[in-house]
Amino acid sequence: MGDLRGGVFSKLIKGLALWTFFYPVRWFIQCLPWRISPGIGNILGSVHVLFISDKLKRQIRDGIHAVWQDRLTKKEISHIVRLNLVIRYKYLIDSFLYPHLDKNVVQRIVPEIEGKGYLDEEIRCGRGSVLLMSHFGSFGMLIAGLVFRGYRVHQILTLTPQSQYRTWQWLERAIMKAKLHCWEHEKVVYEFWQPGMYLRPLYRKLQQGEILVIYGDGAKGGEFTKVSFMGYPLLLATGPFRIAARARVSLIPAFIIREADNTHRIVLEKPILLREDDPESITLAAGQYASLLARYVQTYPDHWFTWARLRWATRERDRWLEFASGKTDSSEFYDPIGQNVGAG
Repeated sequence: MGDLRGGVFSKLIKGLALWTFFYPVRWFIQCLPWRISPGIGNILGSVHVLFISDKLKRQIRDGIHAVWQDRLTKKEISHIVRLNLVIRYKYLIDSFLYPHLDKNVVQRIVPEIEGKGYLDEEIRCGRGSVLLMSHFGSFGMLIAGLVFRGYRVHQILTLTPQSQYRTWQWLERAIMKAKLHCWEHEKVVYEFWQPGMYLRPLYRKLQQGEILVIYGDGAKGGEFTKVSFMGYPLLLATGPFRIAARARVSLIPAFIIREADNTHRIVLEKPILLREDDPESITLAAGQYASLLARYVQTYPDHWFTWARLRWATRERDRWLEFASGKTDSSEFYDPIGQNVGAG
């Protein structure tokens, strides 16, 4: 009985903290100048590291330990965990301020897009393309940096509550609704992926020359392939690569780096081309992306949010890394207005 009461009390405290952060705190932050917001993220991340021992912090540490246990000391891993949490809070603070973005602000905080010519060439030739984004840095600023430079994008999103937001369904819906309100813009169209989603509209958009933004390091998917990642085998979802192959468009890996002055630099890498929709071509393209991702993660380990989902899996004598489970129950998906898809 004591454990049950303790669990309910802990859940209540977590729920209250989340509601406070995503509502009154979010509203307060939206009243502040941009230059102050990174400092708030730094304070919140440092407080989390020093005073909160939770599942998220353990997951980040476990993910880093999985690949670098022989290369880094405990002190070095703890340092990356702290920086990673700070980056996460800065990303959330950034997202609260998206509604106040305009062209002039974006030019200041996202002043550079390296490799923009790759995307412009696809557009000039009337071809669509898949921007292969990662959970890396303030990745929402990739969208802002593009749309305020005149690009129109379709972002593929999944509406499932993250583990750190798990409390009650009403609160999970409220948090996702708050986050979605931060992303509204006339040049951004959101396509919400759910189990069994009919993909032909996505192919049609690509064939009409549109830009799709898809996460390359997502955990959800129906099919996976094994690639090399930082010297280890990694199971990677094949969805983005199959979409590009079937639509006969290129994949352009995209990363966004937070500089020391809290501005952001978008980097568009050389397009990955898939000639065929077959297992060999898919695995080759996925391997190219994994190699690029590894390079950025090794250079900016504090930027990568997916540490928290990286883990070892074993079957008989085979062992590999994976991004948590690729299986998601349909009841965990929500529609764009925050209603439970699987309920009823």
